[in-house]
Amino acid sequence: MIDPVGDSTFRALGRALTGLSVRQRTIADNIANLQTPGYTAARVDFESSLASAWASGGDTGSSAIRTMASSDPAGLNGNNVNLDEETLAATETGLSYQLGVQAMTDRFQRLRNAIGGA
Repeated sequence: MIDPVGDSTFRALGRALTGLSVRQRTIADNIANLQTPGYTAARVDFESSLASAWASGGDTGSSAIRTMASSDPAGLNGNNVNLDEETLAATETGLSYQLGVQAMTDRFQRLRNAIGGA
């Protein structure tokens, strides 16, 4: 029988959903500070750590989620938030999150079918 807790796919999907959630909150913070003088936008990276852990057979569930300052150029007020880029990133992140949730749902459905549930 498959143990969902010990299943590397479940752990990787869970970590990806966590990373996407952190990214979505970070994007919301960036947009909220659109007019804040001197504000530096933040970026979230988890894909490289997750991919590395997956490729090496390591624990994807504890792969790093890093938040770092954006190196994009700042405007006259020292703020470097670009609303167009943030809006696009929010849309991409939302779609990726939906895809991850669907993948997790499908995985649970396959387990349910495997144990004889409908």
